[in-house]
Amino acid sequence: MAEGDSQSIKIDKKKLLKATAYIFIVLAIISAVWLVPRVALGTSTPFFSVSSGSMIPTLNVGDYIVVKAESFNNLNVSDIIVFYSPWDPDEIIVHRIYAINHEQEIIRTKGDNNDYVDPWSVTKEDYIGKYTGFKIPYLGYLAFLFPPPVNYIFIIIILLIVFVIELLPAEKEKVEALPTVIVNIRRRFVRHKDSSPLIL
Repeated sequence: MAEGDSQSIKIDKKKLLKATAYIFIVLAIISAVWLVPRVALGTSTPFFSVSSGSMIPTLNVGDYIVVKAESFNNLNVSDIIVFYSPWDPDEIIVHRIYAINHEQEIIRTKGDNNDYVDPWSVTKEDYIGKYTGFKIPYLGYLAFLFPPPVNYIFIIIILLIVFVIELLPAEKEKVEALPTVIVNIRRRFVRHKDSSPLIL
């Protein structure tokens, strides 16, 4: 085997190990992002996507919000909570607490962008959690476009793209070399523009 081929194999192995390391790092990050918030926030569903404009300007459509487990009895007026709609158990709503009846243990809610108080009462059975105040704008659209398990496939595709990029250093070098090529062309153009047409 030629010396050049041997060096090429060594370089390829190095790139392969580097790409593999990147994948493990990304998987570790994904696992941490999935597990740590659930443990820290005390709920199995700490993330929700805002799908309506009823809480504008506090929350906008597409916001990805973080929710924590808070005792129903510790909630206060003006807290923003997440709950199942008393009228439709399949619908999840994010609204602000408007009033609390401690004796009956029910909560009245209202959307910041709505003119009227919600017509229902929220009970302990409807309640999911309290909004922490942390949100990521637009990330919720990803959940709309890629619901489980499609979003996991999307993540795998991203990992594969990273893997392929690391194994194609030549193409990467071409991209990185573009600024130098542009500078050289500009210099040549400046040198010839007053004397003769530019010939490439």
